[in-house]
Amino acid sequence: MTPSIQIIFASQTGRNRAIAGHLQAQLASRAQTVITEISQVDAFALTQADAVIIVSYTYHDGDLPDEAQDFFEDLKEVDLKRTKFAVCGSSSKRHIHFGRAIDYLTIQFNSSNGEQVADSVKIDQDPDDADYQRLNQLAQNVLASLA
Repeated sequence: MTPSIQIIFASQTGRNRAIAGHLQAQLASRAQTVITEISQVDAFALTQADAVIIVSYTYHDGDLPDEAQDFFEDLKEVDLKRTKFAVCGSSSKRHIHFGRAIDYLTIQFNSSNGEQVADSVKIDQDPDDADYQRLNQLAQNVLASLA
């Protein structure tokens, strides 16, 4: 049976939407994927997917994006029942707290009983070749966890 992977993104500039698309392309041959903007996701339905990948930016100097706030609050009430997950996204090293939203989301998914299957990936601004390699590894780790 083909595994299902939900890719959830928050994107202000389009950067993380593009990262989500890249991940979908990496996963498409071996999984059924759905990409959804984070404000449109029901956190209580996450366990319907075999795995979840969150792609988020960090707003200002370490905040979650505004559009992710409701999702994040709902996530505190969800039992993910060992749903496999990975978190990645862009930020700026000019910020005091580079990629902190990725840390917040990773911590909350773990606190909600999720199973982290890949190291979180923080990208400074636009992805370069090394970042794409790390994203490809994240995708491969998610797939391997579903085998």
